Amino acid sequence: MKTITLKGKEYAPVSERVAQLHKDNEFCSIVTEPEFKEGLCIFKATITTGLGEEKRTFTGHAFGKIGAEKAFEKLESVAVGRALAMAGYLAGGEIASYDEIEKFNQQ
Repeated sequence: MKTITLKGKEYAPVSERVAQLHKDNEFCSIVTEPEFKEGLCIFKATITTGLGEEKRTFTGHAFGKIGAEKAFEKLESVAVGRALAMAGYLAGGEIASYDEIEKFNQQ
């Protein structure tokens, strides 16, 4: 899986992890569901792999305000990234996305 270096650490972007998911799993799907509540957008991403008894499901969530450029798309990507991390496709050893860690560190 291709990685990029961010602040001295290797990071696997969501697009790379999605590609690896599809490469590793003949049967898989990613479904995202936005919900709008009180000025916030809450995204739920569900990843399903396998069929029948081999079927496994992983979820990830993200929430934030819509208004900034590409905010909707970014929230969707964060939710998918978290679901991928729960499925074992980690960004760089962490379940939280790079953006989430940066926001937390700036508080």
